[in-house]
Amino acid sequence: MSLVVEKRAAVGWIVFNQPAKRNAINGAMWRGIPAAMRQFDADPGVRCIAFRGSGTESFAAGADISEFVKIRSQRSAVAKYDGLLDEVLHSIQDSRKPSLAMIHGYCMGGGLEVALACDLRYSGESGQFGIPAAKLGLAYNVEGHKRLLETVGHARAREIMFLGRRYDAEQALAMGLVHKVLPGDALESFAGEVLQTLCENAPLSIANTKTILEEYVKSSGTPDARRMREAMERCARSEDYREGRRAFMEKRKPRFTGQ
Repeated sequence: MSLVVEKRAAVGWIVFNQPAKRNAINGAMWRGIPAAMRQFDADPGVRCIAFRGSGTESFAAGADISEFVKIRSQRSAVAKYDGLLDEVLHSIQDSRKPSLAMIHGYCMGGGLEVALACDLRYSGESGQFGIPAAKLGLAYNVEGHKRLLETVGHARAREIMFLGRRYDAEQALAMGLVHKVLPGDALESFAGEVLQTLCENAPLSIANTKTILEEYVKSSGTPDARRMREAMERCARSEDYREGRRAFMEKRKPRFTGQ
């Protein structure tokens, strides 16, 4: 199975599983991501979502170029493919549940698009990052440009896209592509600690922040004040808010349920 989707405790995992091709993302994998996100979004037992590649050589070395003759050779096919990519990225960005990318090795092109759609990104020292569209003659999609621009700013985005070069993990950290770089053998335990924290923190508080941030960085229109207010009110009316206050007064760790 080229895309492994599984629930481990309260974490929904999406694993790119094509190690012979450095976990390059093929059409079936792209189509599987929105379905997996819907599955996890609908499951109250899932508190956060994590992406990784199979093994430690690669997160995802981009889209599977061997399919390009079939899926990106004609205008209608390109439009369909770009529409699918937008669906994939929005399924991650628009989820109310926080997402994390755990990155070993190659995180290139479409792999970096997925990582940038995630809320948090942590890399091992082996991380390699880049978007080689200019070296392939590809038109990189609008949503991918937008997220890159939001993350690293105009100057860095121009360099990344115009040069199509590869950056190591420390360079990626310096420009803000990732939040932290760790020794390869420490990455999984660190990511596990972050995921545990996400599972323990108040789901509605996290969802409120995700809603507001995504409203402010959306592609068009003004931020939806009603949607943001509803997210805040949902949090303020919640049992979790009452539990947080009680736990603080009782000097104990809160037990949030997302209710």
